[in-house]
Amino acid sequence: MEIDPPNKGQVFDKHFADRIAVLFAAVIVLYSASGPISEFVRWFIETTTPAFDEMSRRDQRVFLREHWLGSTYRSFEQSFLLPTGLIIGLPIVLSFVVTLLTLHRKEGLRWLNWTMAGLAVAAFVSWIVVIFASDAGVLPSARALDYVMFPLASVITLYLTYRLFGGFIVAFCLFWVIYFFVKGFLPEWTGILAGSESTFGQNLRQMILQFWAQTGGMFGQPIQVVTGNVLIFIVFGAVLMASGAGDLLMKIANRLTGGFVGGAAHAAVASSALFGTLSGAAISNVVSTGVMTIPVIRKAGFRPPFAGAVEAAASTGGQIMPPVMGVVAFFVAGQIGLEYRYIVVAAILPAIFYYLGTFLAVYFEARKLGIGALPEHERPKLTRKERVQCLVFVAPLGTLSYFLFAQPSVPKAGFYGLIVALLSATILFREFRSRDKIWRAFVDAGRMAASIVVIVTAIGLIVGLIQTSGFAGRLSLLLAEVASGPMPIVLLVVALGAIVLGMGLPPGATYFIIVIALSSGIDTVGIAPLSLHLFVVFFAMMSTVTPPVALAAFAAAPIAGADPIRTGFEAAKISLAGFLIPFVFVYHPAVLYKLQVLFEWFGEDRVSSKAMIDVSTVTWFDFGWIVVAFILAMWLIASALAGFDRKRLTPVERILRIALGGAALLPQLAIAVPTAAAGLALIVIGPRLAKNAGPATN
Repeated sequence: MEIDPPNKGQVFDKHFADRIAVLFAAVIVLYSASGPISEFVRWFIETTTPAFDEMSRRDQRVFLREHWLGSTYRSFEQSFLLPTGLIIGLPIVLSFVVTLLTLHRKEGLRWLNWTMAGLAVAAFVSWIVVIFASDAGVLPSARALDYVMFPLASVITLYLTYRLFGGFIVAFCLFWVIYFFVKGFLPEWTGILAGSESTFGQNLRQMILQFWAQTGGMFGQPIQVVTGNVLIFIVFGAVLMASGAGDLLMKIANRLTGGFVGGAAHAAVASSALFGTLSGAAISNVVSTGVMTIPVIRKAGFRPPFAGAVEAAASTGGQIMPPVMGVVAFFVAGQIGLEYRYIVVAAILPAIFYYLGTFLAVYFEARKLGIGALPEHERPKLTRKERVQCLVFVAPLGTLSYFLFAQPSVPKAGFYGLIVALLSATILFREFRSRDKIWRAFVDAGRMAASIVVIVTAIGLIVGLIQTSGFAGRLSLLLAEVASGPMPIVLLVVALGAIVLGMGLPPGATYFIIVIALSSGIDTVGIAPLSLHLFVVFFAMMSTVTPPVALAAFAAAPIAGADPIRTGFEAAKISLAGFLIPFVFVYHPAVLYKLQVLFEWFGEDRVSSKAMIDVSTVTWFDFGWIVVAFILAMWLIASALAGFDRKRLTPVERILRIALGGAALLPQLAIAVPTAAAGLALIVIGPRLAKNAGPATN
């Protein structure tokens, strides 16, 4: 479709949308700063009141409320920072306006953008008013106006989701909308789909009461988690990327990995891992780093599908890369009632395992094709200035990690991390010291946050429909029946469900849908909630590189000039470790839990939570064994899939390596230890048995 060149009207719309985006970013920062501001107000009052320490605690509380600064802040807090309607509704309103004003780029459709933006504001402001009334004590009810505003808000949400994220997730949502109204008319033979009968009017009234008159559906847990914890990290990452840190990251990655066999491809893996510490979004990682890495990988001699697959697989791992870990990790924390810092520590070793597997897959493919390291003159050297500029990562991430671990408040950690990131970028990057650069950073942050709010609002609608329809309860009963069988079968059912549901859906949506099914059956499954939820997270993540709908691979394929399906299959093969790791940490809990001892080293009590196992039951031997076993297993399996180690492997040896690698990961040491020894022996003597020496042709 041909797009007309921008005119004054379109330029005005863009500038206006940019201002709203910056306002949105400022609101995000303000909400995350509520804790630090409260601490500052208290500190200021205490410091400027000489006799404060001599007061009784009761008098101190009264004085804090009556002091001019304390009363002013308290009034601001109660009117803006605490109301549920504003905490959830204001980000939605601003996000929809930012997105809608630039949705259609033809001059003749400007009126449609403004009309839809106006309708969105009217609909969601109407919901904010309803929730304000509810907070004031008014009982939830279905008013005549709600029968107009709720469908209007839902239609705009689904339309925006379609325009930004495609038709699959919208079709999935519409399926559950239709199901909500027809469930009572389905015959018994449809099994768990058949529900209780009710009229169209009753269903619609129930939907409005649950999804509009209260904080359910679009305003449920997904958007609550995102507005409360996630959006500040979007601003944090946007500031660092706008500062020029992205180019420095790429240079660091090339320098670190250029000396390895297949160095160009390893640079993509390293850069995506580094980007993953800042952004946990696979698609954005592919787009931001892929335009730089994929052409270099192709130039080194790798096939186009493989070049795109490397970037897709590496970017996918960013979703479980501490300390940010993407949106879904915050969902886990909220769902199982566990502090986010424990989830970050649990993810450290799985993330290392994932990138180790990706590294080995690339390494053996490079050896097979005879692709060596990057020539010395192509390996960028960091200048003295650039070495100093590395502090732009160290200082903000260090600050972020400190507040996540030492003072477990996620919004506070994000706020202080952002402040340090802004200061570091301003000091270390001369080009960032301009009003335009900083303005652009906050525009980008507001726009990225807006797109996340749109998709999470749609996810909330899907989750609400599944819960309210009763389908989740019936699915839980089915799961309870399945859970009485062998554990491997139960895990396979959950894994396949996450992968199938995840095809075309963001990992956050997949996670919530699966977890809803597990919500009343978790105790039956017999796995610690953290282990089970991270199991779901991993397979939801892996759905982005699983054909036929591998979103990360589909994003990388056009950049590589490759077929999307072939790229998807290559990406699934490269990221094979991601399919194994969830089973590994279920049967080897030391992977998730042994490093929790870090908190004891910092002077805290032993970690104890119903969401976790007793960490004292895992030993350093358990931890050390699974690290060694996993490295050996991935060496065997990755070389078998590539068909090459130091020489070409025979078909028999490839099969044998896969079998030995899988057996080495079994929890029964009586089997795992001998097979690991046999696998090690095969690696050592394999080249003497292999035939057809020399690199394979492409």
